[in-house]
Amino acid sequence: MIFNKKLNKFKYLKMTIDKILEYVIEVALFLGASYFIFYKSWLKSLGKEVAELLTAKDLTIITESVKKDFKESIELYKSKLNEELSLKIEPIKSELSKQNISHQIQFSFLHQERAKVLIELYKKLHELQSAMADWTAVIQPVKEDADKEREERAIRANAALVDFKNFYIPNKIFFTKSFCESIDEILKEYWDKGWNFGWAQARILEGNLPADYFKDYSKELSEISKEIREKIPPKILELEDKIRSILNVKDE
Repeated sequence: MIFNKKLNKFKYLKMTIDKILEYVIEVALFLGASYFIFYKSWLKSLGKEVAELLTAKDLTIITESVKKDFKESIELYKSKLNEELSLKIEPIKSELSKQNISHQIQFSFLHQERAKVLIELYKKLHELQSAMADWTAVIQPVKEDADKEREERAIRANAALVDFKNFYIPNKIFFTKSFCESIDEILKEYWDKGWNFGWAQARILEGNLPADYFKDYSKELSEISKEIREKIPPKILELEDKIRSILNVKDE
């Protein structure tokens, strides 16, 4: 009886040990499997991260290399292009320089000739104004012979007018249309007033005029004299400013 109890106790103990071993083995297998799975997953993740890092690093190196090669290629192309352009541009620059020098010479010659014409034209204009003002003066001082001196004044005014006109017309090509219009206007006033003054003076000198005719002619002579002295000089001053501009005369 006692033996049976011990046997049963032994059997129970063995079964318990077997269960414990079984549980230990199961736990060990579970932990081993879990550890293996986790470690494999971690290694895979680590490998992926390392691969990504290596790929990014390689990509950066490749990118920088491409940039460097591209920059060097561009610089080389620019250098060659500059050389080719220089070879093509230099002859053109040389030709333009020659043309520019030629233009400067032509312009300088034109400016010098224009200056000469302007100076001479200005002198003739002042002689014309002086002669016309002297001829058309209301009061004429007599030195020796009134008729002779009156005729000399008329001859001088007519000669100054013809001389100015003959010099101006063939030299109009040196000046702008605007400048010529100013000269033409002054010239026309001299011509018209000179003609009217000569006609009215001749009628008065002939004598035997009715009182009203004499009065009208005398008034006309006086008006012409006033216009010659007061209306034309301002126009000459305007013309002087244009001449200064053409000659590039500046205030100091």
